Amino acid sequence: MSYNNTALAQAAQARINALGIPKRNNELWSFFPVNKIPSVVSAESAANGTADSAAAEGCTVECADFGIAAETDIAALLPIAKSAPIMKKDFAAGETEMGLIKSRADFGHSVFKIQKNAKVSLEILDNKVEHEIAAERFDINVEEGAELEIFFANPANELPLQFRHFAIKQAAKSTVHFSNILQDAGIGRISIDVDLNGEGANFDYRSLSVLKGTASKHQRLTIRHNAPNTVSTQFARNLLDEKSYVSYDGSVIVGNGCSQVNSSQLVNSILLGDESSVSVKPVLKIYHDDVECTHGNTCGELDADQMFYLTSRGIPAETAKKMLMKSFAKELFLPLNDGPAKKRLLQVLASL
Repeated sequence: MSYNNTALAQAAQARINALGIPKRNNELWSFFPVNKIPSVVSAESAANGTADSAAAEGCTVECADFGIAAETDIAALLPIAKSAPIMKKDFAAGETEMGLIKSRADFGHSVFKIQKNAKVSLEILDNKVEHEIAAERFDINVEEGAELEIFFANPANELPLQFRHFAIKQAAKSTVHFSNILQDAGIGRISIDVDLNGEGANFDYRSLSVLKGTASKHQRLTIRHNAPNTVSTQFARNLLDEKSYVSYDGSVIVGNGCSQVNSSQLVNSILLGDESSVSVKPVLKIYHDDVECTHGNTCGELDADQMFYLTSRGIPAETAKKMLMKSFAKELFLPLNDGPAKKRLLQVLASL
């Protein structure tokens, strides 16, 4: 179907206006420096059409497609409100495809349907043009038996503020592998909403942050197990130097009647700088007793015994440090299936 961008933009901006700029007490943004969100996000004037109720009413079905009326995260609404052109792509049933995605403007919106039993690999590239804020939204529907790997590992850049929001819906026996390496110098936020709607659906998330300076990266995941026998994995590792900062806010919701659910969340951080820091907030909402849900968090420094072992054998301290960092990072991605994502991620790690 085609979309009425004007009506969608009006509805999304009206919803942003109703929500207002996030405050620190908003649980979706509790770790984020909300004072850095620029005025471009705030209410638009009526001259831009946000008061055009007739057009907004014509958006009823389309708005439901993107959940605009119920959305509480402005990062999910911003690309729509800014009339980002919608790039729509259906991947045919049973096909194997690989694609590169790159927004041509500050705001981007992609809608993908991965049809039954298709196998798709998508790499997201940065738009490196300097701008006050960049925001992208991805709506992804993964049908029965389909497999998707989505990943990004872009070189460090100086973009001041970047949002990426993903709305992923998975049918029975579908699999999504979502992997990334974050090493940008500015402020970034990844928000992911996942609905596991069919038995056997599996969502796997792996993220590595390698930061220095005053960079800060924020991840907000909400995974809803809406069917029995579903699996979700969250595994994040952080290497933080100087004054860099990472936050990880992961929620898992297991619905009533959803038995045999398996969910895990693990965040490991190594602080390389005296002023680097990390915040982790796991949330479990479980409405069934026949499940296995775990979470864990570790934070420390490079292992002193391992450093001593390497340096005592003639390896320079800086080389030994890089060896341990790469080993810590590489372990995160080794379990991935051989394919474009694993190849790209390990290639980037080798160059760090």
